[in-house]
This record gives sequence, structure tokens and C-alpha cells, in this order.
Amino acid sequence: MYKKSAAVPDSLVDYAHEIHAVSRVSPKEEKELGAKTQEAMRLQKMYEDLQSKHGREPTDDEWCAAAGKINMEALEQVLEEGIEAKNQLVASNLRMVQRVVNLYIRNGLGSEYNAGDLMQDGTMALIRAAEKYEPERGFRFSTYAMYWIRSAVKRSQTMQSRIVNVPQRIHETYKRVTKTEARLRKELGRDPTKVELSAACDITVVQLDRCRRAMQQAAFSLDAEVQNTYKPNNSNSRKDTMYDLVASKVDETEYEKTQRLLMKEHLISTLRRYLSPHEVDLLLLRYGLMDERALPKGMSGPLTIAEVSKLVGLKPDKVRRIIINSQKQLRHLMKEWEDFECESV
Repeated sequence: MYKKSAAVPDSLVDYAHEIHAVSRVSPKEEKELGAKTQEAMRLQKMYEDLQSKHGREPTDDEWCAAAGKINMEALEQVLEEGIEAKNQLVASNLRMVQRVVNLYIRNGLGSEYNAGDLMQDGTMALIRAAEKYEPERGFRFSTYAMYWIRSAVKRSQTMQSRIVNVPQRIHETYKRVTKTEARLRKELGRDPTKVELSAACDITVVQLDRCRRAMQQAAFSLDAEVQNTYKPNNSNSRKDTMYDLVASKVDETEYEKTQRLLMKEHLISTLRRYLSPHEVDLLLLRYGLMDERALPKGMSGPLTIAEVSKLVGLKPDKVRRIIINSQKQLRHLMKEWEDFECESV
């Protein structure tokens, strides 16, 4: 049932046998179980809506009245039947989860991925599918649930494949970029430019760069040796490791100061990447990010529009307009990246 692998413990093999011992339900039974599950979910949703509406736990009478039930006994019976129906629907279809997980094991990926984790995530997806299944739509539960299971197992596999977790949509985009790049290289007889590649993948150049950077994040060992410029080069002395740098005690005030400087440098570097030098300078002056040594004597911190205007020799309205337009550009870039983050690949 499972290919022998270190990723598949004996307990999971036994569990797989138990799964296949459960009988499948007929299409007619499947619809009945789905209907009972949906009714229970409807009552539960009704309870949550009442709680949200009144700002408190609804009384039994309020719940029964909203649900159209005579008393709590009738309502609880529907809930119990719904829970039992959902459990039966899940138990009779667990073999679908095992089948999807087994694909990874049979493809020789057992040493890379933990089958138990994949099985668990697939089962959670199956439960969610049982709660969302609407039999009146006319399709089988297995057809509906398989989508949820495959998505969950694939997402779990993606998360296990890297030490530094990267969202699945970024993985999928990177795979598409890699495949498209190989195709274009073959067609063009050369490496495609960023513009050509991003256009072929239907993403922007900015999204392409960010996708690549996300996938190229490297993990390092704390045992890796590093060069310490504050120590003399002595071959007999023990060399510093990354752990030494991380674990060493640093003056908190000095550390925070260094962090602020690094963040400031990174921010300014990012601004210069997307805005003109003139726009960047105006923003730095307006929000107090400019090095005070570059300011006239007596000026410090964030400057008013009038002060910036006087300093750069432009009218206040012009300065204000440039700053507002610069902020709009930055918001547009942020929105573009958020859309890329949220889009389904």
C-alpha cells in the first residue's frame, strides 16, 4: 500500500490498512450524509450570527426561534446527526487522502517529505470539504473533495521542501518562470531579457525579481566560519563561527542604533530604486531621514513644506505636489506587490 520509506512509519502503514477497512458509501447515502452535514453547519452558522448580532451568547429560545425548531432537543438532534454524518463522510473517503500522499512516496519523494504530515494536512482538507459540500449541486463528493486534498497536500509538500518557508503561489510562479525561461532560451537561441520573460509569464519585472529573490534565499550553518576583522589573523587561534556572532553579548543601545541605521539605509536604497533623486531628496527632507550633517546649521529632524521649499528653491505648492506624487507611486508599488502576493497561481 505504501512504498517502503523512512518517511512512512509503521503506525502510518497500519493506519492506511484501517482506512481501507472502512466501506465506501453509495451515491445515495453520500447525498443524505451531505444534506445532514449542511443542515448542522447551517444551525452552527446561525448561532454565530446571533452571537455577533447581540454581542453575547444567544439563549436557547432565540436559537430555536431562528432555526425554526420547537425546542433545544430537536435542534441538538439535528446537530448530532450532522456531526455523525460528517464523520462518516470523512471516514469513508480517507483513502483518497492516502492515495494522493502515496503519489509522492511512489515518485521517490519519501525521503524528502514526511508522509505523516502530508496525511494530516490532507485529512484536514477532507474535513473542510465535507463541511462545504453541497450535494444538491449534482456532483459526487469525491470530485469536490479531491481538489481540496490535492491543494492541501501540495501546499504541505511545498512548505516541507525548504528551510525558509516561501508561499506556494511563489513556488508555482517560480516553476512557471523557470519553464518559460527554458522555452524562450530554446526559441530565441539566447537568454531572454527580464522584459521578455516577465511578459511571457504575464507578470511584471518587479514581480519577477521578487519571485527570484524569494526562491534564492539561502540558509546558513551556525557552524560556518566567519572572518572577524577585530581579531588578528592567527592560524593557531580558534576561528569565529556564525554562532559566536549571534550568541555574543552586544550592548543593547548600540545594537538598536545599528539596526536603525541599517533600516534607514535599506529604506533610502529602496526609494532610490523607484523614484528620481530629486523626489527622494524631498522625501528625506520632509520626513527627517536626511543626514543632519547635510543640512544647514540650525535645521534638524522633519522639515515643514515651507522649510523644504526654502532649502531647495521651489515654491511650496510645487514641493507638496512632488511629495504627494512620490507617495502615490510608492502606494501603487505596494498595491502591485500585494496583488501579486494574493493572486492564485
